[in-house]
Amino acid sequence: MSDIANITIVGRLTRNPETTETSSSSVAKFSLAVNGWKDDDVSYIDCDAWGNVGKIVQQHCEKGKQVVVAGTLRIDKWEDKDGNKRSKPVVNVRDVTLLGSKDDAKATEPKQEKVEENQDDIPF
Repeated sequence: MSDIANITIVGRLTRNPETTETSSSSVAKFSLAVNGWKDDDVSYIDCDAWGNVGKIVQQHCEKGKQVVVAGTLRIDKWEDKDGNKRSKPVVNVRDVTLLGSKDDAKATEPKQEKVEENQDDIPF
């Protein structure tokens, strides 16, 4: 068995998802704001949702929507225009649970909808 970095995150979308079509599938890209231990400690995590999960994200999620994402963690690496090595974590979303929007935060029972990805839709 090979090592794999599974991750589950609860956060709010920082922007509306942007969908890109590839030759074999589509991907919805979005970012989550995740609160840390202190109120002013916020992390921003990029997410890629492929195939059917990406379509659900595109249709039902918008800026401010609270979601739970589960997937695998990858580290994107590149060189910037000045030749500096850069990297950032990205979650390859396997499934998403819709919790609500900022407007729903006062509700006592948030509506939940879980969507799971078919692993055949992820192109790697």
